[in-house]
Amino acid sequence: MKINFKKLKNSLKRLPTILVEKFVLSFLFLLIFSLLILFLTFEILIKEKKQEAPKVESFNQALYQKVLEKWKEREKKFEEIDQKIYLNPFEEK
Repeated sequence: MKINFKKLKNSLKRLPTILVEKFVLSFLFLLIFSLLILFLTFEILIKEKKQEAPKVESFNQALYQKVLEKWKEREKKFEEIDQKIYLNPFEEK
């Protein structure tokens, strides 16, 4: 069985005309088309939810202590900066 591309091309060219002439047919076509798009997007979202990152099973105490030490160092540096007094170059002597 061969597909006649000329007939198919002519049918596709006439499709908009047929849809405009027959409102109910065009309404059903658009409804089915929108439901199809909705279904496909819903399927994609479901697949993405299933492929989320795996949960962390154990808590790394050593890494947590390192992070706390870094935060304490930063906090100490910020306190030192706040306590330092800078000279005002625009102040008259």
